[in-house]
Amino acid sequence: MLTKLLFTAIVIIIVLVVFRTRHHKTKPPTPTTNDESPGIGVSARTIAYTLLIVVLAVSAVIFTLHWSEQHRVIDIRVTNAQGEVTLYQAHKKTIQGRRFMTLEGVTVNIGDGFQVEMIEQLDSR
Repeated sequence: MLTKLLFTAIVIIIVLVVFRTRHHKTKPPTPTTNDESPGIGVSARTIAYTLLIVVLAVSAVIFTLHWSEQHRVIDIRVTNAQGEVTLYQAHKKTIQGRRFMTLEGVTVNIGDGFQVEMIEQLDSR
């Protein structure tokens, strides 16, 4: 995810640099008289910086939501063939099929003879 953010920022910076160099090369010298009033138009620099801020803000929100989703605690109920139930808790990011790491750091591999139920905790905030 961080790679995507950095790549997006690099692309935006490159576009800004290219636009700035092309803009300065093709721009004729400005006259020194200020007889006419400036227009209400928005400058390209303002648009570029606004776009950059929007992209960074959206990226930060998406990163935060993804991070909080991956760190959600999941209750895992494992039932063996005799009906004995064992309860575990793990972060969502550590669950990989029938293997997961508990909150205490214990790696658990579950065989095919076990029934697994994963129950997401609802936030009561």
